Amino acid sequence: MPSGVLGRALRRGSAAAAAVILLTTTSADPAFAHWNGTGQDIASIHMYPYNYNSTWQTPMNKALANWNATSSPANFYKNSTSGSTITVKSYSNTWYGTYQRCGGMCMYVRLNSRTINRDASNFSNFVTSTLVHEFGHALNLAHNSLTSIMNTSRNRNSMTKPQSHDVADVNAYY
Repeated sequence: MPSGVLGRALRRGSAAAAAVILLTTTSADPAFAHWNGTGQDIASIHMYPYNYNSTWQTPMNKALANWNATSSPANFYKNSTSGSTITVKSYSNTWYGTYQRCGGMCMYVRLNSRTINRDASNFSNFVTSTLVHEFGHALNLAHNSLTSIMNTSRNRNSMTKPQSHDVADVNAYY
């Protein structure tokens, strides 16, 4: 709502109208939204089926399930005709995972087995947390400093699901 509407309502002496406008503005505006705008055009995202040993496959599948279980339009699924891929490999870089957009409905996610194996005290949770985070980028979420899967300082050994803030941002974006 334009900020001038509240001012006009107050000048007219209509406290009730001002309160309604203020409440409407506050509840409709995602005050803490963090979007990067570099994700996918839609929240239903397909990827080429990945196939790794169960040590990797199980937590990776859990990452899909964790986003799909939210009250958001997020829907990650495997499709053999997709150009989107998830690659697990030992990279010399220091990151745990990366997301790269390759089109409006295409993405490349890379998980760094070298750094994950080195730093994980709970391997399965660490993999799930890292992939859920990268999927967050696919949903247009940016890094933030809140209690969020998008916080780069989160505990990857314990936080494995999108938090309420993450779900609210996805709902507001889509």
